[in-house]
Amino acid sequence: MSPFGGGSELGNHLHSHLNTAITEVDRMDPDALLAEDADVLVSRLLDEHMPVEVSFDWGNATRSPTKETTLHLPDRHTREMRQVRASQFVVSYPILGTVSLLTHRARTIDFSGEPQIGTVNGREFDVRVVAPILTSEIITDRLKDARADMIRRAEWANSELRDFLRLADTRLREVVAARRSRIENDRAVVADLNIPVRKLDAPRPPSVPAKRKHVSLKERSEQAGVVAEPVLEEAVYRDTLDAVRSWANTIERSPATTRKLDEEGLRDLLLGTLNSYWQGAAGGELFNGEGKTDILIRHEDRNAFIAELKIWRGQKTATDALTQLLGYLVWRDSKAALVMFIGAADPVAIIDKLHSAAEAHPKYVETVEGGDPARLVDYVFTADAEGRRVSLAILPVVITKPSTSA
Repeated sequence: MSPFGGGSELGNHLHSHLNTAITEVDRMDPDALLAEDADVLVSRLLDEHMPVEVSFDWGNATRSPTKETTLHLPDRHTREMRQVRASQFVVSYPILGTVSLLTHRARTIDFSGEPQIGTVNGREFDVRVVAPILTSEIITDRLKDARADMIRRAEWANSELRDFLRLADTRLREVVAARRSRIENDRAVVADLNIPVRKLDAPRPPSVPAKRKHVSLKERSEQAGVVAEPVLEEAVYRDTLDAVRSWANTIERSPATTRKLDEEGLRDLLLGTLNSYWQGAAGGELFNGEGKTDILIRHEDRNAFIAELKIWRGQKTATDALTQLLGYLVWRDSKAALVMFIGAADPVAIIDKLHSAAEAHPKYVETVEGGDPARLVDYVFTADAEGRRVSLAILPVVITKPSTSA
């Protein structure tokens, strides 16, 4: 059992968690670090390494059986200590969140000498109720005081944690940016030396050998260094999204034609565009994860890009499409896209509903800043029960016939 705040300072404890996250950044594969989205990476590191605010499950309290005990109390007349028979039991409240926040000393801890009520016992907080004669009033007052004391001390710890998380977010972004800059600088400098690198005994895994129409993936890989795993690099992922967005712009200029097509027809049009860029690497209605995805760029049985195409038929369309798309992602997949065709009379209102549906999805994590709701917005979602984060872009495509004035 541990008393509230009986350990070392909470600030030192939080710094140890932050240092563990920084160590993970320092040990990341350079190519993986360069390819990872900074917002997604920092969010994951905070989730995995930092404590969670602590609270109590008041509705699930339990108590021990009542038993007899002995108290040592001063005599009212002589003030000498004497033994008094008493009754006692222990009430246990489940603790939610990170228990260690309660066992370390918060900066606002009360040093007035006021005794603490109860102790931390594993994932429970125990309050001992004891008196020569137990009454409902004694029990109620004791538990009321204990609850007030627990809430106060938990808020001290949570307040310090909230302040520290802001510092940790800033610090991790600085560490990620600094290491990325160092890696990029090192590669740029050694590239100018024109001295070949000594080959390792084991061959390096290949990068995706698809060829871009203007900038091939092979050229992208040579610019950034060898890719540690054949996943789509961030720059190439952006190239693919740009290609989809350019295709969408063309579609939007021919609404009379495209409105006649169903989802399968629209998918075939997009596949033709993507295959012109990736030379046959793009396929449609291919099995992956929990079903068949509309667009899949695959290399040697690994996925480079996954997308789903849907026609707007209400907000449920977006919710179901996101759930469906997230279900297609296997553990190696980290990037995907949802293309939503909008044929309604008021596309601006529908686009707002589309993005609202994304942010209301149960697996939504955050919206990446800098997106254009009418063109492309990046989101972060969780893809599985373990909380694995993925980047998911949503691209609205308006195929409404423009209105004409009389």
